[in-house]
Amino acid sequence: MRSIDAMLTLSIIDSLSLPGSENRPNEDQMGWTAQCAFVIDGATGLGPDFVVGRHDSDAAWLASFAKVHFEEMIAPGRSMVDIVRSTNALARRIVTFAANGRDMPAWNLPVAGFQMVRIEDRRIRTYGLGDCLLILTDGEDATVTHTAMPGNDAHEREAARLVIEQCGGLGNLPRLIDDPHLLARQRAGRAQYNTASSPVWTLGAAPDAADHLVSAPLSDRLPVTGLLCTDGFAALATNYGLYEPGELVEAAKRDTLPVLGARLRNVEKREDPDGLLYPRMKRSDDATAVLFEIRETAAT
Repeated sequence: MRSIDAMLTLSIIDSLSLPGSENRPNEDQMGWTAQCAFVIDGATGLGPDFVVGRHDSDAAWLASFAKVHFEEMIAPGRSMVDIVRSTNALARRIVTFAANGRDMPAWNLPVAGFQMVRIEDRRIRTYGLGDCLLILTDGEDATVTHTAMPGNDAHEREAARLVIEQCGGLGNLPRLIDDPHLLARQRAGRAQYNTASSPVWTLGAAPDAADHLVSAPLSDRLPVTGLLCTDGFAALATNYGLYEPGELVEAAKRDTLPVLGARLRNVEKREDPDGLLYPRMKRSDDATAVLFEIRETAAT
């Protein structure tokens, strides 16, 4: 039973963020405060140019903006719905100002997903939008996973398998800009984000996404150890099947995140560079992870 004189303490054990390519910005971010930890995954833009024009990527700009806003706004008593609404409302004003009257189709708006763990009133909750992942192992060795888009990894894997089957491997995959039909399909799907016709809600220029925030209470069997990761890092378990979720947390504790990052890139660059074993739409994605622990400590 938890002592009424105890407090919950969040500790960051390890962190890692790897760009998917040396030729483009890392569009992931991560951050933490005394009460929370989170990862953010910006979605690569589909337009011919940038809207905001910072960081050489609107997705990288949005991820960085959301990180700073989260770290500044998260405080005891302030709801995550309010924080996400505030983040997106300010992002929309910035995007509108940067557009300077240009027509801005929905598919060209910057978007990003996130997953967070947060201590609230001596309880632990997770919040998310998009396809980032939390894996949590509690003090009784029970492991759970949380994402705002369960099953999305299987859907994307099947879509990638069909494309790779047609072109013969990632090395033959046309660039979006060189394939008008593929580009149009990607843009049509992105345009549905943050609308009633799509289950995908994100950080970005849609304050109403706050009303679709996915949250859940987490185990109070302390201590708990968790791994927050963007889908590029989560692929070690979700796509490549190298670990079960609980095994990935244990491996992160035992081997460190840089070692797991090296294994991830070895699979993508050496074992399966063409995506024939593990279908995906790019050889390597940005990959970010935060390993943390929450335990009870005596109040001071």
